[in-house]
Amino acid sequence: MGKREDYINKLEPLMILPSRISEMEDFLISNSNLPGPRGNLELADAFADAVELTGFRQDMWNDILTWLNITPEEAPAGHPREFLPFCAVLSLGALYGLVNEEEKGKIVKQIQERACDERWRTRESVAMAFQRIGEKDFNSVRRIFNQWMKEASLVEQRAILAALAHPPMLNSRENTEFCLKVADQILEKLAWLDRSARKKEEFKILKKGLDYAISVFVERLPSEGFDLLKKWALVEDLDIQRIVKSNISKNRLTKKYPIEVKEVSEMLQISEKSV
Repeated sequence: MGKREDYINKLEPLMILPSRISEMEDFLISNSNLPGPRGNLELADAFADAVELTGFRQDMWNDILTWLNITPEEAPAGHPREFLPFCAVLSLGALYGLVNEEEKGKIVKQIQERACDERWRTRESVAMAFQRIGEKDFNSVRRIFNQWMKEASLVEQRAILAALAHPPMLNSRENTEFCLKVADQILEKLAWLDRSARKKEEFKILKKGLDYAISVFVERLPSEGFDLLKKWALVEDLDIQRIVKSNISKNRLTKKYPIEVKEVSEMLQISEKSV
C-alpha cells in the first residue's frame, strides 16, 4: 500500500465522526510538513480523494467552506494551518463531478476567488483543483477558462496557464490547441501591458508561469507550438523575448526538438538587436 492510499484509509473514518472537523484538522495539520519548504502533497491529494470517495455531503461542504475562509492573517504562508485552505481548494476539484450544475457554479466561484490569494500554496491549489476537473472533464475547463479569460487579472491568468500545463490533460490535439490559444491570448495581453504594471508582483507571478508552461504545450504539439514561439520571438518586447528564451531552454524541447529550438533562438537574436 502506498502512502497516499494509507492516508485515504485514515481519513475516510474521520469524515463520518461527529467531531470530524476537529479530528481532520488535527490530522492534516500534524502531517502537513509545514513549516517547511514542501507541504505534504500526498496527504492533500489523499484528502481530496477521500472527499470524492465519501461523496457530497452538506456537513462536509460546510467544513470545507470553513477552511476556505481561513485568511492569510490567520494562517500566513508557511504556517501549518495554511494547509487547510490548500486541502479545501483541492477537494473542491474532487467534488465538481459529483454535483449538479448549480453546485458546480458555486464550486468554480470558490476556486476562482482563491487565485489571487497572497499565499503561493493557495494559488497553486487553484491550478491543481482545475487539473482534477480537467482530467475527467476538459470540456468544462475549456468553458470555464474561455469565460474567465475575458476579464482575468494577471494572477488569474497565471492560474489558468498553470492549470493547463498538466500533461495528463494534453491527451488530444484539440486540448493542446486550446492551451496554445490561451497562451497566445495571454502573450497578446502582455504585449499591451505598460511598464508600470510590469513592475508589480502580479506581473512577476504571471511571468514565472509563462516561463515554463508554453514549453509543456509545445512538446505535445510541436508544429503549432513552435509556430507560436516563432511568432512571439519576432516581437520587439524584452519581456516576451525572455519568456520565449526561457521556454526553448527547457530540456523537454532542447532534447527532442533541437533543430526547431535553434531556429527560434536565431530569430530571437535578430529581434533582440532591435530592442
